[in-house]
Amino acid sequence: MEADTVREFVGDIGEEADRLTRISEKLLTLTRLDSAPAPSPEPVDIKQVAEKVCHMLKPLSDAVNVTVERRLEEGCIVPANADDIYQVAFNLIENAIKYNLPGGSVIVTLTRTETVAELRVEDTGVGIPEEDMPRIFDRFYRVDKARSRAAGGTGLGLSIVRDTVRQHGGVVSACQRSPDGTCFTVVLPLWEGEKGGRAL
Repeated sequence: MEADTVREFVGDIGEEADRLTRISEKLLTLTRLDSAPAPSPEPVDIKQVAEKVCHMLKPLSDAVNVTVERRLEEGCIVPANADDIYQVAFNLIENAIKYNLPGGSVIVTLTRTETVAELRVEDTGVGIPEEDMPRIFDRFYRVDKARSRAAGGTGLGLSIVRDTVRQHGGVVSACQRSPDGTCFTVVLPLWEGEKGGRAL
């Protein structure tokens, strides 16, 4: 067998091992969300979390030529587990980058009312067909299986987002974005000390 062929096989095996590792990690996360009580909440600044996620994903967005714009309001403190909120933001923003188009953009918006914080992630990507919308949060469901597999998708990320947000007393939704792309919105209750502050 030629050396180039061997290297190709080794590379394929490595990619598959990485994919299986990601699936295992996400299944463990879902098992924890299903069986374990919610951890004791602490005040989590979503603005800081979103900024950290965008910084961590900058090499990815640069590599695929996708611009990430941040519109983040101050004072969006929620009672939560910081690692869980990081995972929610990471999954949504990473998806918006990976399933975008070269030269596309992602807009990450954070706002608040008197009682809730709202994190919105919009992209100019390929979008999600209307008939698939009701199932996108189902475990292992992938809209475009070939594209998802090529992007390293497991079909578990949005399930983790939904279950995590629910565990923290919030809701997550998705809709078509005009003219192209998708918008995901996460709404979480504010930390008690932040409620009643400046409204939109």
